[in-house]
Amino acid sequence: MAVSGEKEPSGLYVLRISGVFTNEQRKAMENAGRAEIDRRSRIRILVLADGFAGWGKEGNWGDIRFMLEYDPYIDKIAVVAEEKWRDQFLMLLAAGYRKAAVEFFPSGQESKAREWLGAG
Repeated sequence: MAVSGEKEPSGLYVLRISGVFTNEQRKAMENAGRAEIDRRSRIRILVLADGFAGWGKEGNWGDIRFMLEYDPYIDKIAVVAEEKWRDQFLMLLAAGYRKAAVEFFPSGQESKAREWLGAG
């Protein structure tokens, strides 16, 4: 599994994931998110799941402490992935139950996701 995160000059935080995403990697991404929010105060997130193969079975995927503490500082989250992952991503990201807006875009629609995020 490859996971990487980068902040673009526009301020957009881009997470790239492929293969099986583990709970340990989720925790590492949350820690990076904490650091970014602490520096900037508000962020927008683009998740690009190319070659994504699902979630690891280990760990507590129901741990929502990060969301409860940092959600007020996240404006929007966009996910670009294969359509078959739509429901699972929206469920994992608690779409409709959090302050941050969450939207799913099928593979090939990164430009639409960026437009929705306001990142051009």
